[in-house]
Amino acid sequence: MNNTEKLNDAFAEGLSIPIAAVNKSLAYQGIAEWDSMAHMYLITALENKFEIAIETEDILEMTTYEKVQEILMKYNVHI
Repeated sequence: MNNTEKLNDAFAEGLSIPIAAVNKSLAYQGIAEWDSMAHMYLITALENKFEIAIETEDILEMTTYEKVQEILMKYNVHI
């Protein structure tokens, strides 16, 4: 599984949405499933998939699919 697949899988798992619903236009509170609780599930899924620990300030900034990709680069995860 490459990093893009891991990222998409983390979004699907964390937000409890089908993998087919994962796309670059996803945004926090942009869909009903991405609320504050699901955001924490998403962070947990990302940390587990990529074996990293995400800092609090980064968690707060992860508000879109693209921003998540950008922040993951800080943790040497290249999508």
